[in-house]
Amino acid sequence: MAGRASENSVMPDWYLDGLEHVWLPYAQMKTLPAPLPVARTQGSRIVLTDGRELIDGIASWWTACHGYNHPHIRDVVATQLASMPHVMLGGLAHEQALRLASRLTGLLPGELNRVFFSESGSVAVEVAMKMAIQYWINCGAPTKSQFVAFKAGYHGDTTGAMAISDPEASIHALLAGILQKHQLVDLPEDDATTATLERLFAERSESIAGIVIEPLVQGAGGMKFHDASVLQRLRALADRHDTLLIFDEIFTGFGRTGSMFACEQAEIAPDIITLSKALTGGTLPLAATIATRKVFNAFWSDDPKKALMHGPTYTGNALACAAANASLDLLKKSLGCGRSPTFQLPWSEVLRPAEICRV
Repeated sequence: MAGRASENSVMPDWYLDGLEHVWLPYAQMKTLPAPLPVARTQGSRIVLTDGRELIDGIASWWTACHGYNHPHIRDVVATQLASMPHVMLGGLAHEQALRLASRLTGLLPGELNRVFFSESGSVAVEVAMKMAIQYWINCGAPTKSQFVAFKAGYHGDTTGAMAISDPEASIHALLAGILQKHQLVDLPEDDATTATLERLFAERSESIAGIVIEPLVQGAGGMKFHDASVLQRLRALADRHDTLLIFDEIFTGFGRTGSMFACEQAEIAPDIITLSKALTGGTLPLAATIATRKVFNAFWSDDPKKALMHGPTYTGNALACAAANASLDLLKKSLGCGRSPTFQLPWSEVLRPAEICRV
């Protein structure tokens, strides 16, 4: 790595001993400036081992939606740890996972009422894709195996998620040649782009399993916003051409766009939705892929081959689900499990120029 975290700081032993053995994310390890050693977090602040404090404006990749170390989440997780940190969901069930599934489906619009838990956003997207493809296989349409995704979109770093992300707008251009090919198109934001998408479906609908989009905001692809009418067009198009609509709300979910979920602002519901990041309030890894009754019913069968054969080891982890339930308690108070009044103002009011503060 290039340089030390601070030439004037004495690095702790764990830092000096361990840094040579860790492979850090999204980094060229040879030229990467040495990472800053963290001692603790509190609220919006990260405290370094030398006592300096940083204000974390990115909330650890948009996870710590209540700030770090919120006492309610911490207490609930501690209580859960004392009774049961984890148990597999294979043949077993526990209160935190079932309670969370019930609460999430109660908050989501439409008939999104079956929750599949995993540990990360990328995996949640993989599960959504697998779910969609097998839905069509179970329905007798095995040729429907491609996805329509959008330029500037980003859906994760696992192989399937990379394949529906824009390689030019993301970090995976080097691997584009080995990924499965899907249909990457412009968002239907006007008549011309909508007509292009209509032609694509007219020609290829028999091969398309689903449409995948980050609703309202394409996050890692450049914080690109689009209108709720785009989502309404996609819902109508999916219905006309008999395909599934998948919303990747890993970044936008849990109040980030003003409503609890971005899809609420379009007053529509997808067939499958993915959630993660702020789900546990930035405490533990957890993700969810949630399907409608229509999708789930295609798997409900006496035939074992029609089951969704997927099961991450830590799916529905009790500690993570407890943290998520505690986070929902807090969101219920701050958002009222609905829309944030601040973001219902006209944008001219929300973004009005700040008055200059004279000291």
